[in-house]
Amino acid sequence: MSKEPILKVSHLNKFFKVKKRKLIEEKKYVHAVEDVSFELYEGETLGIVGESGSGKSTLARTILGLIPSSGGTVEYKGQNITDFKVSNSKMLRSELQMIFQDPYASLNPKMKVGSAIAEPMLINGQAKNKEEARQKVKELLQMIGLQPEVYDRYPHEFSGGQRQRIGIARALAVNPKILFCDESVSALDVSVQAQILNLFNDLKEKLHLTYVFIGHDLAVIRYISDRIMVMYLGKVMEIAPYDEIFDENTHPYTQSLISAILEPTTEPNAERIILEGDIPSPVNPPKGCRFCQRCFKAQPKCFEEEPELIPVSADHQIRCHFAKVGENK
Repeated sequence: MSKEPILKVSHLNKFFKVKKRKLIEEKKYVHAVEDVSFELYEGETLGIVGESGSGKSTLARTILGLIPSSGGTVEYKGQNITDFKVSNSKMLRSELQMIFQDPYASLNPKMKVGSAIAEPMLINGQAKNKEEARQKVKELLQMIGLQPEVYDRYPHEFSGGQRQRIGIARALAVNPKILFCDESVSALDVSVQAQILNLFNDLKEKLHLTYVFIGHDLAVIRYISDRIMVMYLGKVMEIAPYDEIFDENTHPYTQSLISAILEPTTEPNAERIILEGDIPSPVNPPKGCRFCQRCFKAQPKCFEEEPELIPVSADHQIRCHFAKVGENK
């Protein structure tokens, strides 16, 4: 991996204004993403994990310029792309691609899959004409595990796993550098999930891709990621290399996610950590630590003071008042 980050996110925010119900009501905002910073290095896979409502998908869409940010900066290859117009340029649209959870929803049901994959090639100049695009699409189809003959078939004729492969092919059609995979396997059966995850790993090696892999299942995230970032209620709770995220010195929220992983054993998980209550409203987040209301280690300080994201080792940061600094080497 390169020593210089290919993508750098600094103090990124995204707030959504809540519609007023009363004329004199105070303005309120959904704190979807708040003060998020991280670096992504070429050739790595960064996994982003957290419950629904933690801000993972909004973060990805804000980085990609699909929605404008409320503050902070995003740099790609040293260039500031935070500006909505810059981030929507044709060059960035081709180099930064997203693969969605439901590929069927992003495909035109009236368009043959071959034409759907060829379309971005022609728009972005990856193919000179329709015949060249057709040939490149057939090569892509073989690469992602489908026969070239499916070029002339429609999306409804495919299974969920096959549709996801088509979605991957469409993203690859413009030769991207970074793929943002937003819950890209969560809707698939476990056996199909494994096939798609293996495909992602194979493509990473063949095409020298960099991934941001978003999910709520830590078992899936740990399988594919080099580093893992844990989010809760719009904020980063922890970011660490794969091996350190499963060490003893982790955030209480991360510990609860780890305990939920189903291991191949007939013995019940006696150490399962059950979090009480629901995730707080992002319109009115807790005053102190975002996790304090559900944390099994919470102390009075946690309800009054918000902890900083502190380094506990060279590549490991935790947002907790009681993180053991210097424990991981």
